[in-house]
Amino acid sequence: MIEYGHSELKKVYTNGTLVDAQLLTDDEAGHCIAICEDEAELPDGGKEFGVCVLDCATSQFNLSALEDDVCRTKLETLMRQVRPKEVLFTKVYLISYILWFEPDENLQGSLSVSTTRLLKSILPSECLWTGLRTVQGFNQEETIEELRKLYVSSNEGDSMEDDDGSGLPSSVPQPIREMLSSKLAAQSLGNMVW
Repeated sequence: MIEYGHSELKKVYTNGTLVDAQLLTDDEAGHCIAICEDEAELPDGGKEFGVCVLDCATSQFNLSALEDDVCRTKLETLMRQVRPKEVLFTKVYLISYILWFEPDENLQGSLSVSTTRLLKSILPSECLWTGLRTVQGFNQEETIEELRKLYVSSNEGDSMEDDDGSGLPSSVPQPIREMLSSKLAAQSLGNMVW
């Protein structure tokens, strides 16, 4: 659903971002999940993932980094439990591979063919797939910078930066602060924030 005001775009609602009770069609949670996958395989053939889960209607939020096996058992279990209404992922176009002669940081986080097949087979057909272009979303550094903007001190006398040397305002919750060391978790959070 798109809402306009004075002929300019005001809001865009998607399956995973509805919060208005009048627009919600059922009592189930409307989870939106941002997934980032490491392009490199683990020694056992598995993969690493960053996953950010948000239910806008209930304000439930989870951020994690996980190492999975070759069958993506942990990711499958998570998806079956959460049953998201929307999945955010970095979409890499074939032309990107042709134009870049060496690996680019922007390609980091896109879903592999195996992961995409798994998700398509287990997610409900009404689940919205939102592919972000490589210029959309935030990488690890951009996510940290965005958090600096979002979490500002409410009192002028408060310390703007925490003592841990991260350069983040002290108002950034400790669990988020701890997860920012994972590049994939930070990028999945950045995609969700974007």
